[in-house]
Amino acid sequence: MIEVPVKVNSAPVELSQLVKRFPSESGGEDFVAVKNLDLKINAGELVTLLGPSGCGKTTTLRMLAGFDFPTSGDIIIGDKNVSMVPPNKRDVGMVFQSYALFPHLTVYENIAYGLKIKKLKKEEIVERSNRVVALMHLEDFKDRLPSQLSGGQQQRVALARAIVTEPKVLLFDEPLSNLDAKLREYMRDELRKLQQRLGITSLYVTHDQTEAMAISDKVVIMNKGEIQQADSPHNIYIKPKNHFVADFMGKANFLPATVVNVEATTVAIKLLDNAITINRDPQFIVNEGNVVDCVVRPEFWKIDEQGSFKGIVRRATYFGNSVEYDIEFQGEQLITFTDYEHIKNGMKRNGEEITLDLKKECVSLLEKR
Repeated sequence: MIEVPVKVNSAPVELSQLVKRFPSESGGEDFVAVKNLDLKINAGELVTLLGPSGCGKTTTLRMLAGFDFPTSGDIIIGDKNVSMVPPNKRDVGMVFQSYALFPHLTVYENIAYGLKIKKLKKEEIVERSNRVVALMHLEDFKDRLPSQLSGGQQQRVALARAIVTEPKVLLFDEPLSNLDAKLREYMRDELRKLQQRLGITSLYVTHDQTEAMAISDKVVIMNKGEIQQADSPHNIYIKPKNHFVADFMGKANFLPATVVNVEATTVAIKLLDNAITINRDPQFIVNEGNVVDCVVRPEFWKIDEQGSFKGIVRRATYFGNSVEYDIEFQGEQLITFTDYEHIKNGMKRNGEEITLDLKKECVSLLEKR
């Protein structure tokens, strides 16, 4: 996209002890959708809420947007507490899953609509609308109706309409879920480039782990209304804080191990009858003799005839650029994932012996489940 100046007044966001209860229709206990949630979003940062259905991510987004008011707690945008402020007074833009475009208005009219509601001067409406039309590469479509656009074009219009009002915070409610896989990936990258160029504070809700990892400065994993971990995509994947996070963020092998020795920066463990040394997480306290769970992602294994882990292939699944193996090691079942190795050396077959090495620097420890 070309460089087009669009004014942005990004502000930090703080959610403090946020609670949302919904009364039970049967007269029983209230349903607590969000429980004492604390979250800080820096100005210009894109934070993604991720978790299973019913975890509270959409309710949190709706409270920040002003569509739902919290039962208790504070929502602070910049230096203003907006917990009970109506949506149109919050200086927040939103991009919906359904796009929510006006079907009877043209692309240009949809984009300019929010500025007209603000009762800006006609000259300013035209200038700001044209800037955003150019930014989103919609010049050739501005006189069309939404029904005459593709899904990707409609999504760009929805995004243009959200940013033209120059909000302090931009909210995304699963905005790419209606697109096909290839277009979703393209729009994901374009959306991230735009957000970084504008430097606009953003909260993004999705159920897609890959999408969250690709676009976020910070990923917030939620479950049952509570934050399980808020961290960089790298730490969420490599250093999960609990079994839920590790299991939710892709496939993971949880293998029992015994702590042999603890040093300042390393931990020696016995894993599948092999002694290995891994990096120590100072926030996870372990002592010699503790039995723990090792979190080992499938891609942490590498087929290596010089490796010290020997097992039997129980299943091989071919994906073209990779092969996934189910392997039995001394009664433990684990999954490995190999890129391109099969192209050179061929696939292992069911019942065949396999020898693996482990990328020890990637292994992390959790309390034994």
